[in-house]
Amino acid sequence: MNKSKKILHLCFGCISLFIIGCKSETKDIAEITRPVKVSVVTTLTSSSKSFSGIIVAEQFSNLTFKVSGTIMEMKVDEGQNLKKGQVIAVLDPRDINLQLEATRAAYQTAKSKFERNERLLGKQAISQQEFEMARVEYTNAKAKFENAENTLSDSRLTAPFNGFIEKRYVENYQKVQAGEPIVKLVNLDIFNIRFTVPESSVTLLHSMTSMHVEFETIKGMRFNAKVKEYIDASPDGSGIPVTVVIDDDSFATYKSMVSTGFSCTVTITTPGPAGNQQVIAIPVNAVFSDVHSGSQSVWMYNQATKSVSRKPVELGQLISNNLVEVKSGLVGGEVIVTAGVNNVYEGQKVSILE
Repeated sequence: MNKSKKILHLCFGCISLFIIGCKSETKDIAEITRPVKVSVVTTLTSSSKSFSGIIVAEQFSNLTFKVSGTIMEMKVDEGQNLKKGQVIAVLDPRDINLQLEATRAAYQTAKSKFERNERLLGKQAISQQEFEMARVEYTNAKAKFENAENTLSDSRLTAPFNGFIEKRYVENYQKVQAGEPIVKLVNLDIFNIRFTVPESSVTLLHSMTSMHVEFETIKGMRFNAKVKEYIDASPDGSGIPVTVVIDDDSFATYKSMVSTGFSCTVTITTPGPAGNQQVIAIPVNAVFSDVHSGSQSVWMYNQATKSVSRKPVELGQLISNNLVEVKSGLVGGEVIVTAGVNNVYEGQKVSILE
């Protein structure tokens, strides 16, 4: 009997030691200090958001000949700048010249006959009908001659405005039809900038206080711009296309440094959704979502206890690529965890990474 009691006491002792060991291990786990990064919640009196844009031509034209023929000489290359009136291409004029000479001869003959009949009619040497026939022949011959002159003129294709050749469609000695595109001429003096805004950010266009454009080819300069046009709904779900124009006198000095197809950055500044009131902004990566409810929260850092606690927040619009507006839940000056948010839990002690 005494032997059995001794064995029982020994078992209880082992169990007690095991429980104490587990408690000690649990306590060690609970006291792990997790390193995190923190930042102070900031307030903004205005916010800005940037979009990638591209320069597009407002005025361009696919130039064509009014007559058919064979290209005798292309006088321009792609990328070449042109002045208004400069010759772009010339058709082989030999057939046109032959036609011109034939119509000139017919015109001169008809003119002489008409003038002679006009004199004879005055002397009543011919009938009114004969005179009218001569007049019709003269009128028709004159029209054909003038048309042939125009055809010769139309065999030379010239620039209707200053610009540059964006595309050349034909080569020398190629036969072309009337109306067939020869080159694409783009007016460099008039261009727009286009970019796309997500539907969720269309309110920026209604509330913005300023807009400016920066070009990669003009370092350190930003130019005022204004909205030319946009639509309130995305036509294909990819976003809202916006067209803007530069509205800055200083841009004239740098205009030659950009061209159609060049990329740029369009930045929109707004006072925030509450007019001129301050806007709370926090880093996007400070926010985490509850796996069950989907609600969004941040970890608050307590300086006194050096621990974190969860705090729900209501988010507004994305202010920039890394900042989001907080509509409620935080005030300026509070400290939140910005890195390591998925590695901590309620009440956990943390250490601050520099």
